[in-house]
Amino acid sequence: MNLEILFLSIIQGASEILPISSSVNLYFFSKLWNLSAFSFGLKIALHVGSLMTFIIYFRQDIGAIFRAMFTRKNKLSDTYFWALIIGTIPVVILGFLAIDFVREFESKVVVGTSCILFGCLLLICDKLSIARARSGDRSRVSIPKAIIVGCFQAISIFPGVSRLGICITAARILHIDRKKAIAFSMLLAIPSICGSMSLGLIDCYKHNDFAVFSLDSLIGIFLTMLLGLIVIFPCVRHMEKAGFMYLVIYRILMGTLMILM
Repeated sequence: MNLEILFLSIIQGASEILPISSSVNLYFFSKLWNLSAFSFGLKIALHVGSLMTFIIYFRQDIGAIFRAMFTRKNKLSDTYFWALIIGTIPVVILGFLAIDFVREFESKVVVGTSCILFGCLLLICDKLSIARARSGDRSRVSIPKAIIVGCFQAISIFPGVSRLGICITAARILHIDRKKAIAFSMLLAIPSICGSMSLGLIDCYKHNDFAVFSLDSLIGIFLTMLLGLIVIFPCVRHMEKAGFMYLVIYRILMGTLMILM
């Protein structure tokens, strides 16, 4: 096994399920250790592994959506379906219209600063939120709140922001309790990753780059999924109970190192 693939899979598997920006971590560690295996095709493959992690972790919620769509045993309004659709639209629109503009902000200083500032914003909004979860509360994220979270998610196309982090930040601003904020933000990753993955595959096709289908990429998909499933349960429990202090400290250190690289 290529140890570089294993190392990158560990980074992706852990960082995608935490509000610390997987893209920043992949870029930083690949540059720090001069990992030749890291490529655009492998990056797509690693995100596919994270996508599978989220699908397996949220299989009950996804199953409820499909049962409501095809069996009519449940109403779609009782699932996350409409909230996910509405919440994904802003990032699709902005990503399509502004992707070339966003590439102008990929300098190390900008990415590092963004990592620090949006990490601090997450911590502040979480601490200031006065939301309190009621025992047994199973209510869903409302459509208006999903629209706002989706608009915040669109900001994540800028490097260093962290898609998961900015979604949780928005949810906490709206006083959605921490557990639901984390769950909904992670669920939003599924259509978002699918969209970015599709764009990435189109780019690969245009440039005749089919490395995403190589053996190394397939190994990366499997390892990322496996490692993601190992860490997602304890990480989610920790974030629900303890919040994001340690993760924000990590973001500050990471951002500072990015600026100084």
